[in-house]
Amino acid sequence: MKKIFAGVLGLFLLVFPFVGCGQKEEKEQVDLSKFPNYVEPDKAAYAFGFNEMTAPYFKGNVIYNETVMLVEDKGVVSGKLQYEPVRILSVRDYTWEKEYPASEYEISGNTLTMKAGGSMPYLTAENLLGKNIPEPYREVSSITNVETDWVLMGGSIYTESSLIYGHQVSVSYVYDVNDVKTEEFADYETSGFPELKEKLISGKDVKIVAIGDSVAEGCSSSGHFGHAPYMENWVDQSAKALDEKYTGKVSVKNVAVGGKTSEWGSAAAQINAVASETPDLVMIHFGINDAGGDMTPGTYRDNIEKIVADVQARVPDCEFMLIKAFAPNSANYNYNTFKAYWKKLDEIAESYREAFTLDMFTPSLTLLQNKKYMDVTGNGINHVNDYSSRLYAMNILSALIKY
Repeated sequence: MKKIFAGVLGLFLLVFPFVGCGQKEEKEQVDLSKFPNYVEPDKAAYAFGFNEMTAPYFKGNVIYNETVMLVEDKGVVSGKLQYEPVRILSVRDYTWEKEYPASEYEISGNTLTMKAGGSMPYLTAENLLGKNIPEPYREVSSITNVETDWVLMGGSIYTESSLIYGHQVSVSYVYDVNDVKTEEFADYETSGFPELKEKLISGKDVKIVAIGDSVAEGCSSSGHFGHAPYMENWVDQSAKALDEKYTGKVSVKNVAVGGKTSEWGSAAAQINAVASETPDLVMIHFGINDAGGDMTPGTYRDNIEKIVADVQARVPDCEFMLIKAFAPNSANYNYNTFKAYWKKLDEIAESYREAFTLDMFTPSLTLLQNKKYMDVTGNGINHVNDYSSRLYAMNILSALIKY
């Protein structure tokens, strides 16, 4: 289908005409009122302040710094974007500072291929299997977050080092809004959180507390490990964006700890740590370590429900965001376990009027239909990187800000 972008003057419709052999012109229409951040493709330009970092890309038609790991296979060095670009704005390294000239790459569909002589970083298909890893990286028996260390886990590279993030490039581009599944993301009108929204709109101060695992703690965000581009984790990004949007002060306390499960989260010490902050919103992010320990869906539900019930008993006007985690590496985890867990979160949300789910799992599965997991991970196994961390913030903000 030939895509033609038309200017919009007061109308909120984008029209994609196409004509088949012997057919009359047909029109497929997209309601541009669903994309308030839409810009004419030829007017889009690369910029990357805090707004571009956190504004939901699915509320517009530009994606900034989507990460891609280029991989050499049979002499071709390439990687895939989530969508087919209408126009490339910039290709940069992981720091966002070094830009690669357009002469170094070409685009075909949603595939970016480095031309011969290009200088972009890449790994080989063998490297991803743990073979012939380049220096100075070394295989070890267990990970201690040393820059040079990696292990092979379930056939996948596991490391917190630049072996992964240093071999991801960041691509900014205009995409066709007809390609995005907006229904997979949170929307302000249907997301819930009525009491929190009323406080935000009325200018009251708001306190957010996050409890969960390493993904909630922010492990693998560049700021967490102190390397460029030093990006904050999604919890802090979300709170900062809300604080900038609304007149009241929005503060955050993150009590998440890497490696922990919902059983730890439901213990008295953690309940007290959350409730003592008198939060207006509690973000709950457990499931990845629970799945790794073969926790049953029933036990998982009991633990999450205990967090909700016990905190609510002490802070009656608090609301809860039950987060369905971004999918980890399918080579290391059974996705059916997560689907069973997320059904339990839905049940809790149905039972407590103060509890609402936020789904990162469904859009991540859609993303991984077009991209490989190594494009969007920080450690190769279960941590989001700077880009997928930003997707968390985007989805949370879409639930709490009317764009």
